Amino acid sequence: MKRECQVLVVGSGVAGTIAAVAAARKGAHTILVERNNFPGGTAITGLHSFICGLYANDIEMPKHPINKGIVREICSQLKALAPEKKVLRIGKVYALPYSRQDLVSVFRSLIKNEKQHLEVLYNTLAVSVRTKHNTITSVSVRRTKGVFNIIPRAVIDCSGHGAIIQLSGAKYQVSVPKQRQLAGYTFRVKGLKDRDNMAAVKVPYYLAQAYFEKKIPLHLKFTTFIPVDNTDEGLFKISIPPARDSVQRAKEDALVVHRYLCKVMPLFKDSYISDTSSEVLDREGTRLCGEYTLSANDVINARKFPDGTVKNSWSIELWDQEKGPQYRYLNPGDYYEIPARCLRSAEISNLFCAGRCISVSQEALGSTRVMGTCMSLGEQVGLEAVKMVNG
Repeated sequence: MKRECQVLVVGSGVAGTIAAVAAARKGAHTILVERNNFPGGTAITGLHSFICGLYANDIEMPKHPINKGIVREICSQLKALAPEKKVLRIGKVYALPYSRQDLVSVFRSLIKNEKQHLEVLYNTLAVSVRTKHNTITSVSVRRTKGVFNIIPRAVIDCSGHGAIIQLSGAKYQVSVPKQRQLAGYTFRVKGLKDRDNMAAVKVPYYLAQAYFEKKIPLHLKFTTFIPVDNTDEGLFKISIPPARDSVQRAKEDALVVHRYLCKVMPLFKDSYISDTSSEVLDREGTRLCGEYTLSANDVINARKFPDGTVKNSWSIELWDQEKGPQYRYLNPGDYYEIPARCLRSAEISNLFCAGRCISVSQEALGSTRVMGTCMSLGEQVGLEAVKMVNG
């Protein structure tokens, strides 16, 4: 059995969903495959609560996302569903709070509106790729009823871990384990009592003390805590070294953090863990070797490009295994551009990608990988794929 399409998108996270919608809006017959039974990817499974990378880092509160297009539609729809969730300033940058249920609803609506040209295959996994003359000729996918081939004109890898990049034999970069960033794992707690505005500051302080007293390992010292609206809930994000990237060990780390804080902070005394991420989320992994590799200097110096497609002013945020989070900021009000060449393979003529796997250096990835930027990258890569198909 085989199916033909003009554009195949692998992965229905924030980049892949929008890539498929953008291609379908241009009239391209598009197939979107997703291993889960819902869109949104790690924006849902990772228990995230903020969309970062949407806005310029101006002094004044931004009114609109820095990029135009579908991302603004998404923000408008999220605002209509939850008008109480407003843009927040977090340090030197801005982020948009969101509900995971609302984001899934918005994505499903975008997909439904393009049903004439867009077909979505949930519970589907890409398992092999055939190439000929540096061109992908077919992608085999597995569903509950078996394996079949999809014959695409263009393929967009939005899997997050570079599934198609690796299966196709395209060149890519990956950091060695000792240099790789800490991964992330989120858990939610309920039952907080007498919450104050200093909780987000006190948690790292107490955990730093715990590490100094050798009560917790180094990586748990870098745990962050975010209160959830005006409720008795909060979100913890713990950092996971590459050698401890199993969900079971992450859950054990979550228990260590929570039990310790229950002893030393009255806020957590009667609290309990109510939800956990279904997976450990890598902050970096496979990075495509594209026609151009964005560098840290490009980011910090706010470089613009003739083929610049996406604007971004999010800081370079690196989670070092020994030092924890390290930040480098752009000048207020400035931004850099991500060129279209970062979205195209230098070797495979019809392979594109968006999201965490684009062609960037490890440091530049610390800025480009955030959700809002990946949304805009998704739209632009969908348009790039259609140009190739129609060209």
